[in-house]
Amino acid sequence: MNTVPRDGLIVRFEGVWAGYDGPDVLEDMEFELAAGELAIVSGPTAAGKTSLIHMLRLALPPRAGHATVFGEDIGRLPEVRRAKLKRRIGYIAEEPVFVEDWTTFENVALPLKMANRRPGDYADDVRDLLAFVGMAEAEEELTRRLSFAERRRIAIARALAGKPDLLLADEPAAGQSPEGALRTFRLLAEICRVGAGVVIATQSEHLAEGLDATHWHIHRGRIARDDGAYEHAETYS
Repeated sequence: MNTVPRDGLIVRFEGVWAGYDGPDVLEDMEFELAAGELAIVSGPTAAGKTSLIHMLRLALPPRAGHATVFGEDIGRLPEVRRAKLKRRIGYIAEEPVFVEDWTTFENVALPLKMANRRPGDYADDVRDLLAFVGMAEAEEELTRRLSFAERRRIAIARALAGKPDLLLADEPAAGQSPEGALRTFRLLAEICRVGAGVVIATQSEHLAEGLDATHWHIHRGRIARDDGAYEHAETYS
């Protein structure tokens, strides 16, 4: 059974440093996320938002510091345990990739097929997800025919198919109209109602106005809780 640490924190980073092949891109990071919490991480291009998302989805290991996800030290995870934790994490990339000649139903069902579930067992679940993101009428539509905003919604549905305890979204508002972007933010916020933790990395923090969220600001690899939640909205929108 999936569990959350007794303190309720899904994520706890303390003094974490990380990078790729060169210098550190995340420096002395302090970050935490509780079950049922929505975190908005804002900042300019190349600030470190995507690198933080990669760490959270266990694709970028820490170089120093203490980093736990679901109570597990992600810097010391054996591969089998890492793979198990990844199944509890949903990820929506800035530019989602689909099997373009598959229908929306088939693309949303992909994680369930990979988990060896039978179509008869998951068909209703997939249709419920399509309805949740407002795409119920596009069940048989080929994904390559969808608009940019519709592809975003399908990406959300697919990420939710595995019922993740942690959902990560990297720039989900990019390329959308203000109305479409706001709808995306609200859909993601709804997921917290079932106890999942949600992290949205964005340059458009003003779209989170009115949502119950914790705000963080990242710049040049350093992150801090942002008490003036919308102070930077005009700068980065």
